[in-house]
Amino acid sequence: MTEESGAMQQNSLPMTGAEARGRPLTWRFKAGYGAGALADGIVAAGFGFFLLFFLTAVCGMSGTTAGLAKMIALLVDGVADPAIGLASDRLRSRFGRRLPFMVLGLLPFAVAFGLLFAMPEALTGAAQFIYATVCLVVLRVSLSGFVLPYTAVGAEVTDDYRERASVVAYRLSFQNAGILIGVVLGLGLFLSGPTGMLERANYTPFGWTCALVMFLAGMIAIRAVYSVQPRLHEPEISHEPMGSGFLREMKEMSRNRSFMLLFATVLLYFLAYSTHTSLALHASRYFWGLDTTAIQLILLSACLGPVLGAPLSGFALRFIEKRTLSLFAYFAIAFLLFWPPLFQIFGPVRLTPEAASIVLLVNGLLLGTAIMAGGIGFQSMMADTADEHEYLFGVRREGLFFSGLTLAYKAASGVGGLIAGVALDAIHFPSDLAARGPDVVIPADVLNKLALASGPLPALIAFAAPLFLFGYRLTRKRHAEIIVALEARKAGQA
Repeated sequence: MTEESGAMQQNSLPMTGAEARGRPLTWRFKAGYGAGALADGIVAAGFGFFLLFFLTAVCGMSGTTAGLAKMIALLVDGVADPAIGLASDRLRSRFGRRLPFMVLGLLPFAVAFGLLFAMPEALTGAAQFIYATVCLVVLRVSLSGFVLPYTAVGAEVTDDYRERASVVAYRLSFQNAGILIGVVLGLGLFLSGPTGMLERANYTPFGWTCALVMFLAGMIAIRAVYSVQPRLHEPEISHEPMGSGFLREMKEMSRNRSFMLLFATVLLYFLAYSTHTSLALHASRYFWGLDTTAIQLILLSACLGPVLGAPLSGFALRFIEKRTLSLFAYFAIAFLLFWPPLFQIFGPVRLTPEAASIVLLVNGLLLGTAIMAGGIGFQSMMADTADEHEYLFGVRREGLFFSGLTLAYKAASGVGGLIAGVALDAIHFPSDLAARGPDVVIPADVLNKLALASGPLPALIAFAAPLFLFGYRLTRKRHAEIIVALEARKAGQA
């Protein structure tokens, strides 16, 4: 018997699911569950920081073609996400409704990640584009099969308002740790050195090492989810066909005002974030003139956000609403993306690479803190909205809800990656830098345009994202009333 399930028995009588969800979660479960986000974080690092640079500067693809491959994969996956989410809400099996999807999705996405960064050098043109696109589609769809049910577990494993924020904090902390691992394995180990980022052979061991770490982390999370099966909600019995049920529930989601506001917020935020991160390596190396060590430290500074963001969020949520925390955080993100490139281009002094690295290090730490705080507030609001949806429509749809979250993320990331790729071509930034050598000279006006595309442009989009949250009305008090009403409804049906 597992630790969690054993704790759910008293006087040899098993608790109901509602009683179990009312008990505090152990730190051991939270840590084991959070480990699953390491895999998501490593993929985020690979996609966000390395992929566009690898495909363009190392493999020689044009920015538009590389961005198009990313967008196709993310849009295909975005279409698949709601179906995966609904299926994981409805599945009835001896292992619950979430675990089978996690098990089936883990190995394919790890293998696809390794294959992507081991792209054969003999491939060129259309063959290169097809190889990259197929790897990306397999990776994204199988990753959704793991991540969507995994994330839904965090929303349904407890009914407590603040405990949910704690679960999200663990998950986002491990996700940031995964980004940190990806950056360290990349810039600190396999791609280190003056020309390490431009040497194609370095990316193969990087990809497969990341794949191994992701697989091991996923196995730890699978074990943790298995341990809390008695806490999780049972799927309702439905004889409605999957297709018609899917359409009906998508309509129900569109009628949930809270969900639609959150969806619009995350759509714009991830559009900004993906545009910025896709160009981060280009801007760091060529606009700011930083070496690999400095770039690594700056990227790692953003990954240290949980060190400040998690405790600050926990403290703040004792006094303010989750919406208020997210508003402050998202406006701060927009400002921190906006100002450094503008200061370097139009400011009274031009920072040397050494001075710039210090400024960007501090800015990155503040950015990571804001991202962490915004994520904790936002994702726990999404979990609360799933309770509101059950109150309004009589069914729990954590999987479908979080598929909406990832749909927004992937659609925005696909478009953001395409924007970044098109921007590189539009400003005539050179591709195939590996073939040209490390001493290639890039005109100053091209570098300034690169900086504007990587900072102020996504900052303007990020500023618009939290404006939707002013219409969000699900407060702590209202959520508590909904939980009481749901328990009374279930007691009356028993």
